[in-house]
Amino acid sequence: MIPIKSVSASMLFIFMLSACSSTHTLDKRVTEEIYQDVAVSTVAEETHEPFRFWAGDNTQFLYSQETGTTPLKVEGDQLNVLVLSGGGAKGAFGAGVINGLNDSGSLDEYTIVTGISAGSLIAPFVFVGGDEIAHLKDVMVGINDKMIMGKRNFLNTVLKDAFTNGESLYGFIESVFTDEFIEKIAQQHRDGKRLFIGTTQFDSEELSIWNIGSIANSKMENKQALIHQVLAASASIPGVFPPQFIKVNYKGQQYEELHVDGGMSLQMFFEPIGEDYQKILTALGLSNKMQVHVIRNGMLKMPYEAQKDSGMALLVRSLKSLTIQQNVGNLYQILYQGEVKQFDVGFTYVEDSFEAEPGSKDMFDTQFMNALYEYGYKKGMTGSPWGQSLP
Repeated sequence: MIPIKSVSASMLFIFMLSACSSTHTLDKRVTEEIYQDVAVSTVAEETHEPFRFWAGDNTQFLYSQETGTTPLKVEGDQLNVLVLSGGGAKGAFGAGVINGLNDSGSLDEYTIVTGISAGSLIAPFVFVGGDEIAHLKDVMVGINDKMIMGKRNFLNTVLKDAFTNGESLYGFIESVFTDEFIEKIAQQHRDGKRLFIGTTQFDSEELSIWNIGSIANSKMENKQALIHQVLAASASIPGVFPPQFIKVNYKGQQYEELHVDGGMSLQMFFEPIGEDYQKILTALGLSNKMQVHVIRNGMLKMPYEAQKDSGMALLVRSLKSLTIQQNVGNLYQILYQGEVKQFDVGFTYVEDSFEAEPGSKDMFDTQFMNALYEYGYKKGMTGSPWGQSLP
């Protein structure tokens, strides 16, 4: 006979599992056969641009072969692109570089801006430009654990999808990227600029690239909520923040896609890769090469550090090392594309000389982020923080 205490414990455990189970069941999930063919909107739009596309696709919508024209516009005599990497709290570095360049009068007008993870939160500010640049410091350096982590429960990591509920992060994004801000993004899109944000479609492990300006400029009823979901997903580290379930449609049937941190796929990206940028330059009447600037929010080389013989310490350092190697590989990709497609690439990153230490064990430590911001700001104030040689 089973003891009553054992039955009670088993019933309690079953109750906990059922209480913590997700409403996002697999029968609602988009399938492998159709995931690249679904639509994110059921509203008919008078546009030839996709609301999203996939990394590595031979996507071509920035140049028309029929008319020999491009929807892009530039100010000056060069087409400039900005690529912003992931990096978590180290996004404070990128915010510092941008503000330093802006205050020194050296910030270029970027026609195309791309962002992943921390870079996805910086990108809209650079894209909109003007007075919004000044707000970038408050947003990126003002982040703290209490603000975006909310309630934490390590048991949820096992029973649910993350040890935070994600509501604080989503609320933070809603408060920053208001309807007014999103309309400014739409206006920049109409003025000939493009903003691309990357998330990882988790079931396929592929980078999904969202044409945020096109979404902002659309007739979608839920466009603000979709943009908030994309930004939240791009910054959602799996296990720390829950994934975003984005609704899609296929032949009148509604499905869900599971999206997380874009850094799971790539740490930085320059897309659409299928475009013939030489033809775009000709359509714009430009003779100068296209310029791509990359801000790596972090280092490109692991510092030497004696490690304790501890499983957790070894795991943490291994993950950091893998992320850095991924960044180096992605940067090499962009450098290679520059050689093949004949555009110039310059990049900046946190060098070995930076030695500030966190003041706490918080993921978003204010002391560390302020030091990173000031370091990046000084780089930006030089007017030319861009290098071409990898360490």
